[in-house]
Amino acid sequence: MLQISKQVDYGLQLLGSLAKLEKDQFLSLRQFSKESDISFLFLQRIARSLKSAGIIESMRGMKGGYVLKRNPKSISLKEIVEALEGHSCITRCLHSKTTCPRLKTCTAHKIFMGVNEHVQRVLAETYIV
Repeated sequence: MLQISKQVDYGLQLLGSLAKLEKDQFLSLRQFSKESDISFLFLQRIARSLKSAGIIESMRGMKGGYVLKRNPKSISLKEIVEALEGHSCITRCLHSKTTCPRLKTCTAHKIFMGVNEHVQRVLAETYIV
């Protein structure tokens, strides 16, 4: 069965909380960690990836924290998955840079390609709000 990783799950929870912030308000990662019972170190890694992808930004200081960099209506689930996992394909052979040696004889590849196209479309059309 296809599953969303904990990293993506927690990333979505973080982004959902950021989407609820008032203008000029920042979210403390430590506070979010305590309230959501998610490891602070794991959240830091997630936030770093989301920041590198241009989805969130941070501000240091006493009143600092994290905020969405863009309108949440423009942030797709596909973009989030790719920021956190580097790919959003359903099987390794579809996102691998090298061609599978069994590609010519694989009976499942065509099926996986079709399913992957549908999944990619749904991820691209699903936004955090």
